[in-house]
Amino acid sequence: MPLPRDAHDVYRTDDPPEDGPRARKHELVRQTKRAIEDIALLDIERTGMAELDALVDAARALADKLEPLPSLREKGGAAMARGPDAALLERSGITGRSNPLAAPLHLWSEGELTRGWAVYTAPYEGPPGCLHGGFVAAAFDDLLGWAQIASGRAGFTGTLTIKMRRPTPLGERIDYEAGVDRVQGRKIWCWGKSRCGSQLLAEAEGLFISPAVPWPGLEGMAG
Repeated sequence: MPLPRDAHDVYRTDDPPEDGPRARKHELVRQTKRAIEDIALLDIERTGMAELDALVDAARALADKLEPLPSLREKGGAAMARGPDAALLERSGITGRSNPLAAPLHLWSEGELTRGWAVYTAPYEGPPGCLHGGFVAAAFDDLLGWAQIASGRAGFTGTLTIKMRRPTPLGERIDYEAGVDRVQGRKIWCWGKSRCGSQLLAEAEGLFISPAVPWPGLEGMAG
């Protein structure tokens, strides 16, 4: 997959106005998140078969209605689409505003640092009351992926090491910070931390590797 010439274009969406079709898509995502959490917590021992059958029929009807609508698949997928749809802040399963899988993790830059926050709900649970470790790692992958752009480059994840100091709780605000440690040629080393209040939850180190040569189709990919 190609990377855009400007490292910032990997993530940024230039904050398109929350009106018109994009605002309605974001609202569709919010309502879908409600359904995902309610389905994850549905107590089938206290729900009748008739209600379950009706829910399946309703979900099938929604999927059938969505299937024939215009799709980013026709552009090679969201990652290859132009404009905001191609940016990770819009499409990522971790940070994407248009992705119902995302919590989402909210990210922004403060000078050379990257900061973020998220509140994780029941569908992301691993140990009781805590975030699944896979989501802990995934959040750091997007966090450090954003942080690397302070180097002026954008690369693919080479290695990602997570030290989990404490369990990450559900239902509470988790704050993130990250930055660039050093750059050597095409290699970009980044660091990151997550906290809940004053408690350090996890630390991360990541190595990102920028492409050796320009990738085909770079021009205008994210513009």
